[in-house]
Amino acid sequence: MSWFVLALGCAFLTACSDAVSKRIMWDNDEWLTGSVMLSIAALVLTPLFLSQDLMPVSQDLILLIIIALPLEICAYYLFLSALRMAPISLTLPLLAFTPVLTILTSSVLLGESISVRGAAGIGLVTIGAYILNGDLLNRSLIAPIQAIFVEPGCRRMLLVAFAWSVTSALGKKGILLYGAIPFGAVLVICAAIAFAVINLLRFRMGASRQGLNRDAVPLFMLGGLLMAGAQLTHFLSLSLAPVAYMISVKRLSLVFGVILGRLLFHEENISYRLTGASVMAIGVFLIYE
Repeated sequence: MSWFVLALGCAFLTACSDAVSKRIMWDNDEWLTGSVMLSIAALVLTPLFLSQDLMPVSQDLILLIIIALPLEICAYYLFLSALRMAPISLTLPLLAFTPVLTILTSSVLLGESISVRGAAGIGLVTIGAYILNGDLLNRSLIAPIQAIFVEPGCRRMLLVAFAWSVTSALGKKGILLYGAIPFGAVLVICAAIAFAVINLLRFRMGASRQGLNRDAVPLFMLGGLLMAGAQLTHFLSLSLAPVAYMISVKRLSLVFGVILGRLLFHEENISYRLTGASVMAIGVFLIYE
């Protein structure tokens, strides 16, 4: 199976997981949502991890996890809080800036380079995201940039884009050191433990009084399974392609996210945002050489 098909599957699973997360956070906060979903994903990935021929754990791998894990935890918390605070079709498009930033991080950390056609495709992905981020026909050309300063959720999602541009490159390095499935599983398991500990401490301190109710269990199970699938396809496709290319294709999740935002949450301005999504799609297919 080619990296493109895997990355496209990752995009769809990611969009579905994001939509389920937003629905869950109608009744639960970010830490509980992240804890349960990560825990379910970790349970799904653990048998797969144990079935692998594992490479030796090196000092470089341990150092990489020490650096990458806090970034992943902070980014995932900011991501969930951004989803809760603002419309999914407004915040998710900002993640399309990740591929552009990844060109720099993958070059510095991995020595990867991209073709002129690939750079053009990544540029179109970013332009499409800019269009998708607001109704420019009814507002000014700088409306999407203004939204970053006005909407707290947009500011948080922009920080997530920066963080994930770094962790994507670190993830590729982890794959080289430990393998795609083993490294991906280790990262999810460690993140699940960290989120669970933080959530427990918050509960004991009285910062969170929410509990898991029975009605939410099916949604959590669905979200955890979708997350496990998204993580698996993410690391497998990342092992087969340059980081900037893979992340650009993965960002088609934004197109799926816009559609799901309309179908599930009745969000507005969707038709205009789909214009931006179409530009993004053209950019993605330029990348697929």
